[in-house]
Amino acid sequence: MKKLITTVFLGVIAVFSGCGDSATEIQGTLPVVTGITIDTIASTGDTIFVTWTALDSTLVDGYFLWTRINMEGPWSLADLCDRNTGSHIAASSAFYAVMAFKGDDTSSELSLSVDTKTEGISEIRELFTIKAPVGFRVDLEGDSLIAGDPRSAEFAQHFVVERNWLGERYIFPGSAHPELWPGGTRTRISSIGGLVAPAPNDTINWRDSISYGGDFFLELDNGFYCMLKGTHTFPDTVSMTDTLVIKGQVQPITGVRVFSEQ
Repeated sequence: MKKLITTVFLGVIAVFSGCGDSATEIQGTLPVVTGITIDTIASTGDTIFVTWTALDSTLVDGYFLWTRINMEGPWSLADLCDRNTGSHIAASSAFYAVMAFKGDDTSSELSLSVDTKTEGISEIRELFTIKAPVGFRVDLEGDSLIAGDPRSAEFAQHFVVERNWLGERYIFPGSAHPELWPGGTRTRISSIGGLVAPAPNDTINWRDSISYGGDFFLELDNGFYCMLKGTHTFPDTVSMTDTLVIKGQVQPITGVRVFSEQ
């Protein structure tokens, strides 16, 4: 069946070639696909699974799964499917839509779209001195960061910002240095570039500490991932204080590691 679908697919693509955006420029006579949704159970890491309501198998040969990064702009083909499910290895958060085909005929319109877009974490500003580390906890319900004293056993921080003896700023996972910061939760941090956080088994890019400044990934102890950005205000050279400024995004699908451009 897959071989037949592939043959049909090549024929359809040949018909569609020359169109800037096949997903929207070609309008056929087949029914519009409905019921499209992200399979949040099957989706993991950078592999996104999409499902939809199957059409009568006598009416269609298969389905095109389309993707694009933003709400506007051309669609790109992500997968060719002979059933009502498809997958896509994503380089960032994205939108997905589906179109059925039979021979060189397609759905009269593209389906509604679904997406893996992230939720914003509101900016937090916290006074920072050379003598006192600052702990931060991600509040998933409020999509916000909460600052506190990591030296308190009652404050369950996800990461800590501290200066070393040279005055350089570093970020540590929540459970680092339990003798100093006893209440931290087990998290991991990474400063790798791009919009996909490292895989769980990536022992190189998940670090014991990273330099503060710019984007960084945070893996929480409950399976959620965040992409945060840390900056700071201009320091007061007399008091040796300034303000940490941190904001970012959380991926609301457990185990999924893809993010949007900030």
